[in-house]
Amino acid sequence: MANTIYRIATVLTLAGLTVTTSADELTKEITIEKDIAVQEREARKLTVLPRLNLPSIESKKLKWTERGIAAPLTHDITVLAPAAYAATMEKSPYRGYIDAGYFPSFEIGVSAGYRIINNDATRLGAWLQYDGSDYKRDNRAGEKMKMRDHTATLGINLNHNIDGAGTLDAHLAYSLSAFNYHNIPGDGTSQSTNTIVAGIGWQGNAGAFDYNASVDYGFFNFSDGASYGMGAPSEKPLSENHAKIKLGGAYSFNGNNSVGADINTAFANATNTITITSSGATFSPKNRGDYSHGYFAITPYYLNTGASYSIKLGLQLYQTWGGNNGFRVAPDIRADWHSGDKFAIYARLTGGNPMLNDMQSLFARNHYIFPSLAYGNSHRQWNVDAGFIIGPFSGASIEVWGGTGKVKQLLMPTLYSNFNDLDGMYSAIDFTNLHYGAAFNYVYRDLATLRISYEGAPQEYNKGNAVMLDRAKHVFDAKLTVTPIKALDLEIGYELRADRAVYKISPAGLSQAQFTGNLYYTRVNLGNAGNLRFGAAYKITPAFTVGARIENILNGKWDTLYGLPNKVVSGLVGIGYKF
Repeated sequence: MANTIYRIATVLTLAGLTVTTSADELTKEITIEKDIAVQEREARKLTVLPRLNLPSIESKKLKWTERGIAAPLTHDITVLAPAAYAATMEKSPYRGYIDAGYFPSFEIGVSAGYRIINNDATRLGAWLQYDGSDYKRDNRAGEKMKMRDHTATLGINLNHNIDGAGTLDAHLAYSLSAFNYHNIPGDGTSQSTNTIVAGIGWQGNAGAFDYNASVDYGFFNFSDGASYGMGAPSEKPLSENHAKIKLGGAYSFNGNNSVGADINTAFANATNTITITSSGATFSPKNRGDYSHGYFAITPYYLNTGASYSIKLGLQLYQTWGGNNGFRVAPDIRADWHSGDKFAIYARLTGGNPMLNDMQSLFARNHYIFPSLAYGNSHRQWNVDAGFIIGPFSGASIEVWGGTGKVKQLLMPTLYSNFNDLDGMYSAIDFTNLHYGAAFNYVYRDLATLRISYEGAPQEYNKGNAVMLDRAKHVFDAKLTVTPIKALDLEIGYELRADRAVYKISPAGLSQAQFTGNLYYTRVNLGNAGNLRFGAAYKITPAFTVGARIENILNGKWDTLYGLPNKVVSGLVGIGYKF
């Protein structure tokens, strides 16, 4: 199940490249057993680094959707047009691909892959991804900052089908990132990281019983630890190992009824860590050494599906350790109903779903994190989400959604009063999640698609939209995709993120500060961020495509993180070739 709280691929706080461990998957095999399709709202960010990585593709039967909404399928152009392997249901006649793009001032992206073994039973492929960005921009103080951020990833994937038994999947990838911290004027201080991800999984069935199992491992480290300046010695660099194990099974009987259970456990161990303590009016670092944390969760459930509805009744029992410890029980109740193809409604009451908050996942969303702080688990006490969609009628449809809940130890970017404001720290907050939104979709034959959406939330230190790391109160987005001829795709869009903010905390009173728990806090305005974007892709031949993606056409200025200025006009222009 998707974790509503932590799909926090938010806007402007993200400056990293997510390691794509399935980038060489060249086919998409999906069996849909209901005509209610999932549409998850992602917190889409303004592009900070060029991206060419392909979407992760899994060969699975979709037997339960977390959100039952009959909505049109859409494809998002990231920077260049996605490789055609991931855009087609049939098996691709090509074994390799390369996409490459460049945009001044220096932005470059390269994505390539080749399927070494490619037959009906076995697919073994290798792939690489490189993203680089150098730019100069004035910060809040009017100082010229030179920012650089480069990431290269190599990976290999294996998919092997055993007829009548199941499917084996395995992956391995290594990523090297090199960048400079922006908290010192000029070129700043250099930093680099190493990331290793590996995993193996199995999906199979025995008659009416479907089951799956997977093990994933990750390693992450910084080359340099935290430095407090003024002649103080630097901390040793942090490193972390983590593992995640998933087991699941479901038995189907009477056609529309099934029972099953999902088991998840994860644990992480970090070395050379510190904690932040308060004394009087200041915060102080304190060596902690090794730090371990994790969770275990089991979710038994009953599922009943019909021609126009789905009902899931589940209960999650979970234990967390290494932070907010304890054994807890949470509901996992979901339902959806649709009338023909013109109306659908869904509701869910959930909880639990612990999040490990491992350093690898935090770095993937934001490279500029404090290099000696490790964080504990987060989890939902409870969460309610509901929504409906009307249409399509003559190509037009309307979506409405909303949700609320309580999150324990949610990680939010935070400024600590006597530290450098740009140190990339988070604070674990007991948070009230509240959000609401609506969208209008219109599809005109196969020529044009329009989507206009709005999402809002309150903005308080411990209340708002849990997936918005920039705490935007209002998010407006409009996108028009046009295909005037079969070989040409055009897209124009605009996103406005209004009333963005971050909070500064202090153990002593600040001017005009409010008080919560044992801390004082004040709101620091991040301003509005507006992004006018344009994309185009033209297929010269079935194997050769040229494309372009331009972001921030109006050259707007804002902070992606507090004190980190965004780029000027950016994007990629390049080619895609399959062979």
